[in-house]
Amino acid sequence: MKGKKRYPILKRLNNRRGSLLLISYLVIVVLIGLSAAFVMYAASEMRISERQRLETMTFYIAESGLQRAIYDLKQDYASTGSWSDGNIGSFNIGPNTGVFYSVPYSGTTLNGGQYSVLLKNTSSPDEIWIRSTAVLNGIVITVQIYVSMSSSSPWDYVIFAGEGQSGAMINGTVDIAGSVVVLGSGLNPTDLAANLGGTAQFVQNNYTGLSAALQAKIPALPTTVFNGETVSTLNAELRVKTGVVALSGSAGVGNTDVSGNSIKETVDAVYVTDGWGGNQGASNVYSDNGTANAYDLGDSMTFPSLSDPDPSNPSLTVQQKFQSEALVLTNELNDIKPNSVFSYTDGTNSISMDGSGSLTIAGKIYIDGDNALNFNKVGGNTTITYSGIGTVLVTGTAEVNASLVTSGNVSFPINCFGIMTPNTIGFYEAQTAAMGAFYAEDTITITKQTDVIGSIVSNYFNMGTNVPSIYQVPDLSANLPPGMIAGSSGVTLNVVLWQEF
Repeated sequence: MKGKKRYPILKRLNNRRGSLLLISYLVIVVLIGLSAAFVMYAASEMRISERQRLETMTFYIAESGLQRAIYDLKQDYASTGSWSDGNIGSFNIGPNTGVFYSVPYSGTTLNGGQYSVLLKNTSSPDEIWIRSTAVLNGIVITVQIYVSMSSSSPWDYVIFAGEGQSGAMINGTVDIAGSVVVLGSGLNPTDLAANLGGTAQFVQNNYTGLSAALQAKIPALPTTVFNGETVSTLNAELRVKTGVVALSGSAGVGNTDVSGNSIKETVDAVYVTDGWGGNQGASNVYSDNGTANAYDLGDSMTFPSLSDPDPSNPSLTVQQKFQSEALVLTNELNDIKPNSVFSYTDGTNSISMDGSGSLTIAGKIYIDGDNALNFNKVGGNTTITYSGIGTVLVTGTAEVNASLVTSGNVSFPINCFGIMTPNTIGFYEAQTAAMGAFYAEDTITITKQTDVIGSIVSNYFNMGTNVPSIYQVPDLSANLPPGMIAGSSGVTLNVVLWQEF
């Protein structure tokens, strides 16, 4: 039988060697293409990575310029208290609020690049713009910040409020002249940190309402130029870290600017994180920086406690350190009246009354007793005048139910009385005045028509319903009586705005 006949074309189709060769060529071409693409991708990634590396280096060079300027500005502010005096450290430069001006170390070389720093002043002596531009291998990055300097001492505020509570921490109809800080660390963001109504002024920027007799006992306010006028000012600012500020009725923060007088009505700034409430809210706020700025001090400020370690001797608490250096009494001062006569001293610390309404104090007095420090009136005689500088720390409660003011004119806070307690301080008598530095770790209560001149520091406040008034004296923090808590606190530089372009 004859075999099947094989056709040549079928033979060629069944020959796979040619097909494998063609496939191999195709695979090689694909691999070459992929390799070329990978090489190009890798080269591109290297270029991008190198660009990112250079941009990062350039950014940090710009940041170095900022940090150098911040250091110089901190040092300058610590010595002069102003960035508007024509000097920044050892450099005679500025001020200029219109354009940025160069500092002498512009063009400083760093890590193969260089930075240049410019400054621009503002209308406030404690706020300034810093702009740093860095150049490296053709890459240019500019970083600009707006910084402000604020006190980290609670005694640079007329009210420094601590923990807070459920509901309103500061409430009632009260006139408060000066800067206020409310930490509200025990509050939720929707809780009321302050709830004011009637005609209350939460933050006032002048001494309107303070009698001429009391103004004569304190230094005149500094002046500034505002809207083309030279006006006196407390440089008042409001800061609330946690909690809502409720304003109802005619209660407000600051007032509208009135031309032609000698006082500043608007407040310099407000920093309220959780906003405004009440039936007026932000509409009754008159602030130079608007009403939408959040609290700007971060965690730089905390409420000071008498149980904190003493800064100079951490093995003791603040209270223990004070006691170790003080004249120690028990109940000897539980009923001080204008006609009281007494004298107590240990040779270094002393307190006395002469029977004619004059009190003299020097140094530190420690009273270990409940309800052991009380100032009271005698009939219609409601005034005790004091001279000297001293602090009383009482372990129990303290009450000031008579006027406690300095003798002579322009004498506070050169003469200054300080009261501290881990408990409460109460001001319960109407038509009285109290000059001093007052610290209560628990609560300060002012229920009637009392003028407090100085500063009050407490976790909680009760302002009652009878229109008490509180007036800040800016010189107090530099003239605190000995042993006052947090008396050595300094200032904090705050970055309010950060921009890269």
